[in-house]
Amino acid sequence: MDISKVSHGIKIVLGGSIAFLIVSIFNWQQIDFEGISVSAGVSMWHGWGVLAGLLAIVIVVWEGLRLANVKLEIGLTPAMVTAALAILMLFFTVLKFLVSNEFRTIWAWIGLLLAIAVAVGAFMNMKALGHSLEDMGNEMKAAAGSAAAAAKSATDKGDDAPDAPRAPDAPAAPAAPAAPEAPAAPEAPAADDEQRPSPPV
Repeated sequence: MDISKVSHGIKIVLGGSIAFLIVSIFNWQQIDFEGISVSAGVSMWHGWGVLAGLLAIVIVVWEGLRLANVKLEIGLTPAMVTAALAILMLFFTVLKFLVSNEFRTIWAWIGLLLAIAVAVGAFMNMKALGHSLEDMGNEMKAAAGSAAAAAKSATDKGDDAPDAPRAPDAPAAPAAPAAPEAPAAPEAPAADDEQRPSPPV
């Protein structure tokens, strides 16, 4: 993608995010010990600041992929994704700024201003493409509904899975062989008086 064709909003987002990451490594809180030339401090990368820094990295990577013409379909337009990331980055930066409110340095103020600039640039880019916050909310609701429907469908498929095959019945025990019948006794021959010869007279 030709960098000259990139919108001013995206230029602010990219430049602001990179500058934010650079500023984040300096001490956002610092205390100087009186009497000795020693100071101690912490950068943004503590507590809520870690999330703000990670979101800034994600914004830079996301916009880098867009400049490389890599298309990713996640249910929202690229401008809305950038705006959502910028809002989250600003939220965690403000949270870090308010929670770590002791011994702030100039770097904490610069970091807060850069986070605001990134969010403004993201909204400028979204507005230039004809999107509004209402459109963004509707798209996020639709994406959440689609994800919920997909999860429900996967759950229903799991419930409709065929039951496991029933174990076959155990074969019946063979019947005991019947005892052989006793042979019938032979009948006695009947006496035949008619055929017996008569004695001579």
